[in-house]
This record gives sequence, structure tokens and C-alpha cells, in this order.
Amino acid sequence: MVNFEAKVLSSDTIKPSSPTPSHLRTFKLSSIDQIAPLNYSPIIFYYPLIDAGQDKIKQISSRLKESLSETLSLFFPLAGRIRDHLFVDCNDEGILFSEALVDCDLSEFLKEPELDSLEKFLPCSQFCLVPVQEAVQVAIRLNVFNSGGIAIGMCFLHKMVDGTTMAAFLKSWAATAGARPCSDKPVQPDYLAASQRYPPREELPSEGPLLFKESWLIKMGKGVTRRFVFSSTAISALKETLSAHEENASRVLAVAGFFWKSATAASKIVLGPQHRKSSVVGFAVNLRPRVVPPMSESCFANVAWQALATYKAPNVGNETFELQDSVGLLRDAIRKISDIKYDGFLGLSKLREEMVELFGEDDPDAYIFSSWCKFGFYELDFGWGKPIWISNIGGSLPMFANYALLVDSRCDGIEAWVCLDERIMDVLERDPEFLAFASVNPSFATRAPLLLDFQMAEAFTMCWAIKAALPGSGFSYSHLEGDCLAVVKAIEKDREGLSLTHACWL
Repeated sequence: MVNFEAKVLSSDTIKPSSPTPSHLRTFKLSSIDQIAPLNYSPIIFYYPLIDAGQDKIKQISSRLKESLSETLSLFFPLAGRIRDHLFVDCNDEGILFSEALVDCDLSEFLKEPELDSLEKFLPCSQFCLVPVQEAVQVAIRLNVFNSGGIAIGMCFLHKMVDGTTMAAFLKSWAATAGARPCSDKPVQPDYLAASQRYPPREELPSEGPLLFKESWLIKMGKGVTRRFVFSSTAISALKETLSAHEENASRVLAVAGFFWKSATAASKIVLGPQHRKSSVVGFAVNLRPRVVPPMSESCFANVAWQALATYKAPNVGNETFELQDSVGLLRDAIRKISDIKYDGFLGLSKLREEMVELFGEDDPDAYIFSSWCKFGFYELDFGWGKPIWISNIGGSLPMFANYALLVDSRCDGIEAWVCLDERIMDVLERDPEFLAFASVNPSFATRAPLLLDFQMAEAFTMCWAIKAALPGSGFSYSHLEGDCLAVVKAIEKDREGLSLTHACWL
């Protein structure tokens, strides 16, 4: 593992390129926004670069900031400040953009990524440490490695941004910044639909209701975060195991169900076989396509709800919790989600009443699952190619919630970023059945292609094939320019790299 520091060199405020019109200065929160937690969702994108000297880094920084300013003119609430938990004052105060120098090479770092160090790439803490009216909605940091590779760390305030809204913003930003043609053109967000369907409450309850009792959700002790990677082959094997019971189970359901089953078994080992622990999963579901009539994916807000899947352990007998059981419970819970017919506060109260009815004063294992799969994050090209890796962050906390975030990997696999009690995590990491499908924080290949821009390498392969197939076509390296020519020269130094050009490193 590489020890490194990220030294902040500069910090700027990026404002929309054009002032927000006066009639758009107030953006109403929805009641779902009002109950959203006041914390930041972190995400980090890693990009290898070729021949990235100071001039190119300056160009990248300038392109990011200019395109970010243009994108904020479309997503103007992100440049505002929340007022009274009711609305956003779209006053164009802006978002935070900082730059840092990382004293190691990207290739060395990716050999064995140290999860506890990933927060060094972030521009702020994932916990909002200031009053909500002072909090920026988005903070971004451009981290530059010694080798010229970069990591773009981002934090989105969850108060009005869910995964779908975050993805829409990032795709629009990349489309604005990208030098190459991009299929994801900037979209016009819908700022009215969420608050019209789920109107905010003028007066907030003195004590906001919780999805679970605090003792169920928030655990005291040492919580640790780990990264587990499920390859496409492992996921296919899980789905094959399910085929006799569940037809066409999705990749996400197969992995989520397998993790729930495995964590439940690990918890039983820690607590002892005599302890029959029930468990419940709150799975975040995008409501936009499920409501009638459907809402546009461009609807800006938190438009997600928790599908509750519950497993009540039997009082007697040796009944086991199998994969088909966990997947079936998750599938049924998600299928029941169509819409919530009440505001967010009443909705949470009803969910809590349901939980109390099911478990009474028992203390079930409670898990929160979220999925960022199929958001297209690996397609985000700001003009220098697609990311080689996308990560969340690791870390240890004295107070935590059992949590799993599922994210696509480069080659149709899934990465699970999981937080659990340290004792349960220790059992899970040594469970041979779990490890038959999941790899624990695997390293990255460090051959030459890792240092090459993936898209440029593909372009070279095509050009090389043309040259080989049409020797009389007059094709020459003079037709290649800039970075693409650098890729040609780099690969020519290592012919073996040609066979790895299309390799997957995750």
C-alpha cells in the first residue's frame, strides 16, 4: 500500500456562467427532500493521462471549471443555499472547486488501493459540519498525481440530490466539457415535478420520524468499510444458482441478496447459534418510472423511497436463510413500490409503524442498500478519455449503520462498498462461500495499458488494423495527432501491450 498526501494548492468558488433569472430564484424542496439526511454522497473518478505536463494539467483545470460554470446555469439550485428546510435560494453563491497535488503515482496507488486513504481525494467531509443554510450543495477537487494521472473527488449534499439527479448533472457536465462527440447531451432538469407531487411541509415536526428506531439503525461500536468486487463470471454463477427458483434475477438483486444472506449468517456466528436474529433491508428505489403517470428521469430532487424487505427468524427449528429466500424477499419488496400517497414525513411514520408491528421491541439487524448501477459513470469523458476506476471511500467509525452501495465495475461486474460491525466483517472476509464469489479489494493490473487512455488505445488499435489490412492505403502516423500519437509511440515500445489494449482491469 502506498502512503501519500494530497496537498491543496488552490480553492475557488465556481458560479453559474449566467445569472439565474429572478423568477427562478426559489426552488421548492419536496417532502422527500425535507427528510433526506444532511450528509454528502462521495464519489471519485480516476483518469490515467499520457504526457500530462503542467500545461496540460492547466488546460484540464480550466476546461473543468469553465464547463462546470456552464453546467451550473442549467442546474442552478446546486449553486444556491437551502433556507428553512423549505426551499433553495438560487442566489448563485456557487460551489467549491479545489485542486491538490498527490505525492505518488496513480499506477502505484492502484496496485493496492488503501481504502482508508481515499477520503484524502475529497474536497470536504462526508458529514455536513456547518449549518444547512451555509452548506454548499456540491464540492469538487481535482487531484493531480506525480505521473500526471488525476482523480476527481466529488461530494453531493444528499438533501436534494439522489443518485439519478447526480448522474444527470455529471453527464451534462461531461457533455459540456468533452472534446469528442457525446451521446449524453446536456439535459434541461425538471424543477417542478417533485415538489408538486410531494409538497413540502411548512412546519417540520419537532422530532423527525426515523425509518427505523435509532437503536435498530445506528450502531455503537467499530464500523469498518470494505470493497468487494463481484466479477461478471461470479454474478453469472450466482444467477445460475438462482435459476431454479428465480427467473431472470437482475445482477443487482443477485449481489444484494447474496450479501444480505452472507451478512445474516456472519451475524449469527458472532452472536452465537442460540441467538435467532431477524433482519430488515431498506432498499432505495427510484420512484420516477414507477409512479402514474411516470416522472421524467430529468426530475431534479430526491425521488426515491425505501422498499422494506424483512426476514423474521423462526423461534424454533433449524431453518436457514438461503439465497433464493433473500432475493425473493428483495424482489417482492421492490415490486410493491409504485408510489407513496402521502408526504415524506407521514410515509416514514407508516414505515416505522410497520416495523414496530413486525418486530416489537426486538433489535433486528437493519441494513440500508443503494445501487448506482446502470448510471453510466464509466462513460463520463470530459475530453481525455473514460475513467479507469470509480470509487467510494473507506474508513472506520465509532458509530455506524450497516450499509451497502453497489456500483458498476469496468467489465460488467459490480463493486459493493460495505460498512458493517468490525466483528461481523471479520467473519465475512473469512467465509469461504462468500469469497468464492467476492474478491476483497483486488488490486489493478499495472501493465502499460493501465497508463494509457482506454479510448485512445482503442483508437490506435483501429488505426493499426487499418494499416495492417490496407498497406497501400497511404495511412501513416502523420494522420495521428497529440495524445493519440503518444499512445501509438507508447504501445510500440511494448508490443505485448497490443494484446492487452481491450483488457479489463477490474
